[in-house]
Amino acid sequence: MRRSTRPRRLSIAAKLSLLAFVALSALGARSFWTADSWTHGDRRAIGFALGRGQLACAYVSMPPEMKISGHHQSTDAQSFETPSAILPFNVVNRVFHFPSGDLKQHALWVSLWFPLLLLLIAPARWLIARPANARAFPVVTDAKRE
Repeated sequence: MRRSTRPRRLSIAAKLSLLAFVALSALGARSFWTADSWTHGDRRAIGFALGRGQLACAYVSMPPEMKISGHHQSTDAQSFETPSAILPFNVVNRVFHFPSGDLKQHALWVSLWFPLLLLLIAPARWLIARPANARAFPVVTDAKRE
């Protein structure tokens, strides 16, 4: 098996991956102090939340009397509820009972360390590749003939 050659400069994929890694790291560090959430929809809403180092994608269906208008909300991260799990993914299904009807919430929680680890694959592959000026088979070419 032959390793691919490494160009002098970082590839575009590695550069974009490092840029996304830095941006997501900054957002993840901020999420331990301030939790952010974004929602969009009326009776059936889609929402995203970032807090305490976890990202949540949620789908909520509500009774006709309840409505959510799309908005952004920032709160203190200590009041942000996150499920405790060892795995990087966690699926949460909740039903809240109200006199007007049931509110159903389906959410997928992702720990931020997992996407951060995935974003380091492209730069790591660039580092693992052999330099362009390296010999292909150093063991064979360095063998001394007797």
